[in-house]
Amino acid sequence: MLRCRLILLSLAALLAMAVLPVRAEITVLQVADYSASRASLGRALRYGASLAIAEANRQGGLHGEKFKLVALDDRYEVAETLRLLKEGIDKHDPVAVVNLLGTANTGAVLQSGLLDAAQIALIGPYTGADHLRVPLNPRVFHVRASYAEEVDRIVQHFANSGIRRIGIVHEADPFGESIHTAFVASLARRGLQVAGRGVSPRGSVDVSGAVAAVMAADPQGVIIGTAGSPTGVAIKAIHAAGLRVPAVGLSVNDATQIVKTAGVEAARGFGMVAVMPDPNACALPICQELRALHAALGDATETLSPNTMEGFIAARLMLRAAASVRGALTRQKLRDALDAMGPTDLSGFLIRYSPTHHNGSSYSDIGVIGAGGHMMY
Repeated sequence: MLRCRLILLSLAALLAMAVLPVRAEITVLQVADYSASRASLGRALRYGASLAIAEANRQGGLHGEKFKLVALDDRYEVAETLRLLKEGIDKHDPVAVVNLLGTANTGAVLQSGLLDAAQIALIGPYTGADHLRVPLNPRVFHVRASYAEEVDRIVQHFANSGIRRIGIVHEADPFGESIHTAFVASLARRGLQVAGRGVSPRGSVDVSGAVAAVMAADPQGVIIGTAGSPTGVAIKAIHAAGLRVPAVGLSVNDATQIVKTAGVEAARGFGMVAVMPDPNACALPICQELRALHAALGDATETLSPNTMEGFIAARLMLRAAASVRGALTRQKLRDALDAMGPTDLSGFLIRYSPTHHNGSSYSDIGVIGAGGHMMY
């Protein structure tokens, strides 16, 4: 009788195990540019996210399940972003998406309805465009400050320096237009003057016409509203043309790439907004943690930057939310966990979400490239 009971209990246990979902890994999806005009940005995001996930796995993952980052290269092409996002969701069954790259790319994804159809959260899209934040999208959780906040920080910096006439170079796409809109509004609030507007093709290094248009207006300061490789080319062209006025760019750039493209002499003095702490220069615990992980688990050929930090923080947010979920982790439970986060301290970097507030941070700083080619804050 006892033997029969044991057999029945064993069979019941086996049947229970058979109906439990088996998942070898918890997949996280990233779609970004790793090989075209924004490659330095995309690779930094990927590296930061990979370090956060590697550390989580070293600590045992989530209830014994390990995380896996799947990164797909869209080459900054909107059609490829849409195709790869859908393909990645269907093929890899991710629990969340981190760090789409680009205003037009992110905008197309939101318009496509892919996130709603998959019931999946997008954490930390690499864009500060205000029109992608209002009205609030319940599946999108922004990490960085908005472009309007960045531009306003630059304009205020110029105004404090006595500069009244400011020019702008930007790209001909939704990203560039959002920068220009914020620029005009910020100048108007302070009674400052627009002194030249140069527009370059999207993602192109052909910036000569844009630089010439701004130079013709003889500005006292210039905002460089480009991203990735076009920025270094624009700075080099401005220097070669003899325009010796303060120039400040947005966070969507990489100082190392700018110095490499423009040269140390041309890049010296160029200012840049940071919407993430620079792990090379900050004393916050999260910067110390990223540096330690880079040394212990990372790739010696990679360099740390605020963009690395952005990928790191987006992944850390995903991991924090996942750890708070009760029961089996699902896309909807993860989204709901992010929504309920409230004020959250990520080792000194503060984030706040609620059902009516998905703009996680307003952090910003301005640094300048020094004589040695390094950012100084």
